[in-house]
Amino acid sequence: MSQEDRSTALPPVSPAGDRPDTGPSSRPPAGRVVAALSVAVLAYGLLQTLVAPALPTFQRHFEVSGDWAAWVFTLYLLSGAVLTPVLARFGDRRGKRRVLLASLAVFGAGTVLAAFAWNFPVLLMARAMQGAGAAALPLSFGLISALLPPQRIGHGLGFVSAMIGAGTGLGFVIGGLLIDHASWRWMFAVLAGVIAVACLLVARWIPDDTARREGPQDTLGTVLLSLGLVALLLAITQGAHAGWLSAPVLGLFVTAAVFLAALAVAEKRTPYPLLEPRIFLDRPMLLTHCAAALFYAAALIFFLLVPTLAQLPAHGPEGAASGFGFTVTAAGLLMLPSALLQVLVAPLVPVLERTFGHRAPLLGGLLLILAGSLALARWHATPVQVLADSVLLGTGAALSFAALPSLVARFAPGHAIATANGLNTVVRTVGGVIGTQVAIAILSAHSVTGSAPPSEGAFTVVFALGAVFAAVGVAVVLLLPRTVATR
Repeated sequence: MSQEDRSTALPPVSPAGDRPDTGPSSRPPAGRVVAALSVAVLAYGLLQTLVAPALPTFQRHFEVSGDWAAWVFTLYLLSGAVLTPVLARFGDRRGKRRVLLASLAVFGAGTVLAAFAWNFPVLLMARAMQGAGAAALPLSFGLISALLPPQRIGHGLGFVSAMIGAGTGLGFVIGGLLIDHASWRWMFAVLAGVIAVACLLVARWIPDDTARREGPQDTLGTVLLSLGLVALLLAITQGAHAGWLSAPVLGLFVTAAVFLAALAVAEKRTPYPLLEPRIFLDRPMLLTHCAAALFYAAALIFFLLVPTLAQLPAHGPEGAASGFGFTVTAAGLLMLPSALLQVLVAPLVPVLERTFGHRAPLLGGLLLILAGSLALARWHATPVQVLADSVLLGTGAALSFAALPSLVARFAPGHAIATANGLNTVVRTVGGVIGTQVAIAILSAHSVTGSAPPSEGAFTVVFALGAVFAAVGVAVVLLLPRTVATR
């Protein structure tokens, strides 16, 4: 066992007062808990990329511009960013199971509405409702910490975390198959089926977590957080199109800074904060959130831009990047190995923690993403090269996905595990948006004159950018404390 973790060999657990009844006879079967929550998180993972192949189809079907079609992504991001920390906090205070079921219900209703969308505004409204599905992640992590025996928490967090990456990879495959061979409406129908199974399993296999923490809701904190996140994400998503130094984008960044600074002040003064200051201002938590943002910024460059490269023509205009000429389905299948690696690698995180220390899985994951991004920047001329690179990137992403909730559980207050994971989810999303928007801006700036495809060097620069994000993430993880005080 690592010297740094000899004092914290047992997995972190919430204080006894925040767990229902941890006697062996009262605990639900761990396998059922993990299975039910895995399906819920899988649905969230699928949602990350399922719609990506359909954006051109939406543009043609609803006869809207590319900028309007992009709102299919943007509105979901805004909704999820606002709802995730609010629902996670509500779960910590009023019961995570009931809030998870409610969020899945809204997620499912939005998905069904999207499947039947008869015009573009209805589709956008449905996507906003789907944002509630992002809360499944922190609520599931909170339930695992509350319901599983201490020795099973690490394995539970690892396996459920694997479903994020698995769903992200499978989303490309399923979306591509349905776009090429059926209808975009079937994407939402399949997702609705997964959500329905998740609702059934959670209702049957997850007991009520009886801990309740009374007190009024933090209305001011909710408003400030919502306005700050909306302004920040709008600034990031619109910067590549309107110009990063344009007055509207700069105004949005300033507005976001003002609201988020006001949030930090307000949360220190209220006795019942939406976000307790220690879950985002304490040094270990702040570093964990920074590492999460940097990890996802690097990972999404891989997950979103490799399929883009694969679908480019093999012989484009002179000077343009040469792709593989893949269909949407084939591009999705190219991502399948990295999705499968999530399921195989993530359960190893508890073993790595016990052997090398609690920082090791995230550090190792970011180092693998760094190596994979550098390899992708150098070798991406053939599908075989990309598949080889994706082994490194997929393994690194699996370790990182599974390591983050474990670190949050170590550093966050026991009564606010879901809230802390909710904030970590939002920060990770913001990092992913930053990474992809900067990458898109680079590709657009290096487009070959008179053609849509970017130049060959543009993809090299973008994949190298992923390596930079990962390298900074490694430095951040090394600043995390080597030991954690036993709670």
